[in-house]
Amino acid sequence: MNNKLTQMKKLNIIIFLFLSLNIFAQNVGNEKNKQIDTEFFIPIEKSNLYTRIVGNSEKPIIITLHGGPGAFNVDHEFFRNIFENDYLMVYFDQRGSGKSDEWKDKSMLTTDQFVKDLDVVVDYIRAKYPNKKINLLGSSWGGTFGFLYLIKHQEKIHSFISNSGTANIQNNNFALIKHEKQLANKLIKKTNDPVKIKRFNEILQKLDVIEKSGFKSFFADMDSIRYVFPKDLGFDVYWAQPEKKGKTDKLLNDPDFYTRVRYTPELIEQAMKRFEYINEAFHEQEAYNNLNVLDQLAVIKTPILVLQGDSDYAIGIESGRMIYKALKNVPKKDKELIYIKNASHNIPAEEPEILYKSLTDFFAKHN
Repeated sequence: MNNKLTQMKKLNIIIFLFLSLNIFAQNVGNEKNKQIDTEFFIPIEKSNLYTRIVGNSEKPIIITLHGGPGAFNVDHEFFRNIFENDYLMVYFDQRGSGKSDEWKDKSMLTTDQFVKDLDVVVDYIRAKYPNKKINLLGSSWGGTFGFLYLIKHQEKIHSFISNSGTANIQNNNFALIKHEKQLANKLIKKTNDPVKIKRFNEILQKLDVIEKSGFKSFFADMDSIRYVFPKDLGFDVYWAQPEKKGKTDKLLNDPDFYTRVRYTPELIEQAMKRFEYINEAFHEQEAYNNLNVLDQLAVIKTPILVLQGDSDYAIGIESGRMIYKALKNVPKKDKELIYIKNASHNIPAEEPEILYKSLTDFFAKHN
């Protein structure tokens, strides 16, 4: 893996973590006496999870589920201005991530274990703040994580938003391959340049090999279909509006940002190393790479908003529709599907106003 590709991957990870554009005005002074901001660790099996709770102590609870697996939670940065006056927000780092205890035992880096961990978090918060509605908000992997939890423990959750989540990980990769094959074939027909035609045919051949191999060389294959081929094919897997990436760079160079999220550049670098370890541990598992819980979603009756960008090739553009259709037992009045135009996997940076309105409207309706 060359350094340029590594930097591209890290940029996409960081971009997804730090998406705040600070476009909403803070209602300063609104019920200040009810606002809290506290940090602690929640004990789980053989470890501890860093947790930060910020918001109105008299309001319903929203537990946020960060991306990855293996990323870390700085969601306070982009939810503080839209949720923390009207809800009590719970931000926590999943096992081994961010400021939680470092974790190297790969046997416990599994979806089943993470669901057990989240159940401990939910019970801990329920005991600490009794008689409050608890909602979940998951982004990317966090969206998938939320579905896995609801399948087993939906009785504890009042409503759930999946933002750019998926319920069929294998489909994500095959959908991306299909898209790239279609693009390569179209581009071959549009050019007379023999060099470009040769390259597009090489991509088609390599895509066939990857597809038939079942992603045996997972990380090399992912580099190819998510970073190398898209560059030649003229699109970005994670961005519909790549010109907006620069806003993240400004944020990462803002000292006040680090103060708000209670991180330092050194801690961010440490968290990134943990991310790489945990993410690789998950992707070494056939069970994770082939995860498909679409059929199991039929047990869910909890109100759900399924939301994604209409150009999100990281999860496949049909992912949201597949999930919505699979939620057979959620009453129609309680489930919503929203596709945001001209957005990919980084909706908060590309179309923040539409995103935040969708989130706040849904939680307001159900709380």
